[in-house]
Formats: sequence, structure tokens, C-alpha cells
Amino acid sequence: MKIAIGGLKKDEMKAAVLAANPNIEVIITNDMKAIPMLKNKEVDYYLGACESGGGAAISILIGAIGYSKCATICKNGENPKKEKIEKIVNEGKIVFGMAHDKIDVAAPILIEILSDRETGGQ
Repeated sequence: MKIAIGGLKKDEMKAAVLAANPNIEVIITNDMKAIPMLKNKEVDYYLGACESGGGAAISILIGAIGYSKCATICKNGENPKKEKIEKIVNEGKIVFGMAHDKIDVAAPILIEILSDRETGGQ
């Protein structure tokens, strides 16, 4: 699995992703460079963080990839919920935004779900 990371606290996001699954290839980039990576299937997913979790983290990608492929998994002021994130992943989303102050909690939940999906739940 390959994941592109952009937005705020990219290094923190990378560390959280790799702590959850060290077998993931992580590419630190920005939203504009991630667009062709996603469209050309050079990466499987994009994770972005900002103050709100849905604004600057994924707004450019919503316009370029489409709203149906993007979601905020954890907004500012809320705690991530595994059930909500599973639903989002099961809807086929490939772009995920989160509030930067919840990276340490939200990213591992997301990576666990994506990793289970990639391995068929094994």
C-alpha cells in the first residue's frame, strides 16, 4: 500500500502511519502533487491534516478527485470513531482529512482499517 501525505504536521502523520503499519510506503508531498499520483494510481490513498480536518486538508482534492472519493474522518473538536471511519472506507473513499491535533489517534485507526481491507481482513 502506498499513501501520500500532505497538509499540516506531515512528519507526525508519517510517524503515526508507520507506527500502525511499517510496511506502508509513505510519500510526503502536498495536495497539488498528490492529484496526479492518485489519478495515475501511483498511490492508493491520500491523508491530509489541517485545523478543521476538512478544509485545507482535502479541499483541493475534493475539486480534483471528486467529493465522492473524499471524506473528513475526524473534525476539530471531536474524537475519531472507528465505526465512522470504517463506513467511510467502505464507501470507497481514497482521500482522508483529519484535524491535525487528532493525527495520533485518527491515523492509526484509519491505517488499521485500510490494512485489514488490503489483506482481506487477515
